[in-house]
Amino acid sequence: MKSMVISRVLTIAVLVVSSCATRTPEEPTGNRGTYEPPTSPQIVIENFRNAVIEKNTQNFMLCLADPTRSRATYVFEPSAEVGARFQAIFQSWSLNRERQAFISLIARLPTDVSLGLEFTNGSVAFSSPDSLVWVGEYRLSTKLDLAGVPNVLTGTMVLSIQPEASGLWSIARWGDAKRAADTLESTWSILKAQLSN
Repeated sequence: MKSMVISRVLTIAVLVVSSCATRTPEEPTGNRGTYEPPTSPQIVIENFRNAVIEKNTQNFMLCLADPTRSRATYVFEPSAEVGARFQAIFQSWSLNRERQAFISLIARLPTDVSLGLEFTNGSVAFSSPDSLVWVGEYRLSTKLDLAGVPNVLTGTMVLSIQPEASGLWSIARWGDAKRAADTLESTWSILKAQLSN
């Protein structure tokens, strides 16, 4: 009788121990990309660039001021020529329209094609404890087959970056302009206008 009880206890112990065996952890779902908590305006600019290159919508949107996290409401100011040509589109531009344009951009790219984004001549035009204005030229390589939109977009970007209530920073205002050296309109604004139609 005693040996039968010991046998049952050992059987139960073996079952318990084998059911508690560890397994290989699964990879996290989704691509987190390269994103660092934006504790300074410079990190916001780097996060923005990385989000575009990595085609990461979530990180792209985290770079923009959202009224649910920020005192500011995100504003996009298109280049003058595009703003005049597509006035109806940009009059009602919003955070949601920005998201949809970025998703549309990514959807039109083949999965194995990356976006290229380079900033040059970037500098701080204004700085205070609660705001920073960064101005720089950009070159966005898209490789899209979209009528009226060149594969390489160039322009001058003016970003107004402000802290949120959490202390993290985000882009409150994004101004786009044609570079003085460009004869044709090839700004990011034209891409956004075409992706919104």
